[in-house]
Amino acid sequence: MEESLKSLGLSEKEIKIYLACLKLGSSKASEIASYAKIERQASYYILKLLMKKGFISETIKSGVQYYEVANPKTLLEKIEEEKELKKNAINNIIEEQKKLKNIAIPKAKVSWYEGVEGFKTIIREMLGVEDKEIYSYNSEKVIKFVPLFLESYALKRKERKIKTKIISESTPFLKEEKRKEKEKLREIRFRDEIMGGKDYGLAIAKDKVIFVRVTEKEQIGIKIEDEAFAELQKNIFNSLWKKASK
Repeated sequence: MEESLKSLGLSEKEIKIYLACLKLGSSKASEIASYAKIERQASYYILKLLMKKGFISETIKSGVQYYEVANPKTLLEKIEEEKELKKNAINNIIEEQKKLKNIAIPKAKVSWYEGVEGFKTIIREMLGVEDKEIYSYNSEKVIKFVPLFLESYALKRKERKIKTKIISESTPFLKEEKRKEKEKLREIRFRDEIMGGKDYGLAIAKDKVIFVRVTEKEQIGIKIEDEAFAELQKNIFNSLWKKASK
């Protein structure tokens, strides 16, 4: 039980007081302090803290205060209420951020990522796009890098109904992948003079562009958040797309 109470954020002394209340039942503060082997004044303070957190309840009998553990179901309801309040607060913060972004003068933001986990983080960015189509350049080396993760990413992208257009290289592997276009909600075309044998990729959304490069020794990712830059890259992509082989 002590580990469970720790996971709920209780300190060592709070746990001692709580367990004392649990074992003693309805008891006076002095009795609880004695059982828990905690100074009486400190035990009063801890009991009040536990009451605020919903772990302890207080009753008065003949003018004397008695303490006992609260019903765990009541505590669970309190935790659920707090979670809902936090969720609403975060949603409000998100809405306020959106308003402030619309007011503020937009500035390009550049972020740098490294390593396998950095690669995964920057790829996940494309699952949060508001637009429903991503434009990308992907080589076979990038597509085959951490394949299980990229397969999971593709499934989540499909679940969110985000389409993707890919300019790639015409290898046997990618020609085989092209046959699965409809089921994977994507379209592949080939420009070997651009993507042949490369170890990098680029993905374009409405307000951001990400670049990744993967080798055995290192993996890097760069994210540029700027609508004008993303629009320019999208226009270049569309021009190349029209001339790419199917």
